[in-house]
Amino acid sequence: MILSRAEEAMLAGAEGEARKLAMEILVKVGDKLGAQRLVPVSSAHIVLAMYKSIYEAGVEVCEKFAAMGARFKVPTTLDPSGMDTQDWRAFKTPEPYAEKQLRVKKAYEQMGAIMSWTCLPHFTGNAPRFGEHVGWTESSAVAFINSVLGARSNRETAVLDVCIGLTGRTPEYGLHLDENRLGTVLVEMKIGGRELEGWEYPVLGYFLGKSIGGDIGVVDGFAGAPRMDQLKSMLAAAAASGPLALVHIVGITPEARTRAEAFGAKSPTRTITVTEETLKLTRAEMCTVKNGKVDLVAVGCPHYSIVEVQEVIRLLANRKVAAGTEFWIYTTKQVRDLAERMGCYAELSALGVKIATETCMLISPVETWGFKTLMTDSGKCAYYAPMQCKTDVIFGSTADCVEAAVRGKV
Repeated sequence: MILSRAEEAMLAGAEGEARKLAMEILVKVGDKLGAQRLVPVSSAHIVLAMYKSIYEAGVEVCEKFAAMGARFKVPTTLDPSGMDTQDWRAFKTPEPYAEKQLRVKKAYEQMGAIMSWTCLPHFTGNAPRFGEHVGWTESSAVAFINSVLGARSNRETAVLDVCIGLTGRTPEYGLHLDENRLGTVLVEMKIGGRELEGWEYPVLGYFLGKSIGGDIGVVDGFAGAPRMDQLKSMLAAAAASGPLALVHIVGITPEARTRAEAFGAKSPTRTITVTEETLKLTRAEMCTVKNGKVDLVAVGCPHYSIVEVQEVIRLLANRKVAAGTEFWIYTTKQVRDLAERMGCYAELSALGVKIATETCMLISPVETWGFKTLMTDSGKCAYYAPMQCKTDVIFGSTADCVEAAVRGKV
C-alpha cells in the first residue's frame, strides 16, 4: 500500500499506540482487499456498539482502545445501543446484560464518540454530501447515503469501523472508486406507472436486496417523488435481505439522472422486472405466519421520525392497545424529546404505546419477554426478527400494525 507521510507517521506510533494499532489493522485489511492506498474520510459510523451483537469480545475491543488513550480523529457516531438508554429496566433488560452495555458506553465516551445511538446518523446531523468519502458500518445507512445522497462508503465491518474513526482513513476499494459505482443490473418497474403505496417501499427493498445481490442495480420507471422516510424503509430492507450497498434509482440518485448515466459505458448483465405480482409474492414471503394473536407490534427499524410517530397517533384515533399485546415505537432521543414537547409521548402512553429510545427490537433482549408473534411495518425487522427476536413475524403496513395492536390479533 502507498501511504502518505501522515499515515506513515501514524503507523510508526507518532500519534500514540491506539492509532498505531488502528493503522496496522487498516493496512492489513487494505492489502487483503487489494487497495492501493487509504482514502481520507470525513466521518465514521460504528456498529460495534450493542452488546447483543458484539458480545464479550466486542466489549474487550472497545475497552482495549479506550485504555490505550484512543481518541477519534473524525466525527464518529454510534449505531443503536443494545438496550433502551432512558429506561432499560422497563424493557426487562437483564442486569448482567445492562452492565456490559454500560461498559461499552463508557469506553466510547472516553474515546470522544458522538453518542448518537441511531442507525440514522445522516438524519441526526451527520449527513455527508455528494461525492464525500466516509467510513460507515450500518448497512441501512450505507445504502441510503450511497443511493440517495451520492456519498461514498462501503459496508465496513465491526472493529474496522473503530479504526476508521481513530485514523480518519479507510482502504480505497469498492464503492470509493468511480468504476465500481456504475450499474450492472437493470431493474424495470412494471406496475402501471403508479406511485408505490407506503407498505410497498420496504417490500420492494426486500425484493431488490435478495434479487440484486452484490451487483449494482439501476431501478428505472420509479414514479412520483418518495419521501425520505419511504426511501429509508426501502433501502433498509434492501440492505437486510442482501449485501446491497448502492442501488441507482433513476431520477433520484445523484449519479443516475438518466438510465444512461447510471450505466456509463456498461450494458446491463441482466434485467429484473418488478410487477404487481412481484410485490404480492414478496410480501407473503416476508411473513412466517399469516394471522393469529399478536404479542408485540414493533415499529421503528430504522428509527421512526416524528412524522411517522404522528401517523401512528392519527391511525390509533384514540383507541387503546389491546390487553395482552405490546406496542413499541423505536426512535432517537431527539424524536422522543420532540414527542414529549408536542404532547405525542403523553398521548401514546395513555393509549398503551411505549416509546423505546436509541435501540431497536433486533439488538435488544426482546426474547426475555417470551413473545411468540411479532408484527412490524419494517422489511429489515421482518428479515431478521425470527433469528434475533426468536418470534414468528407478520409484515404489514403501518395501518395494519395499528389495527393488530388495537385488536390484539390479525
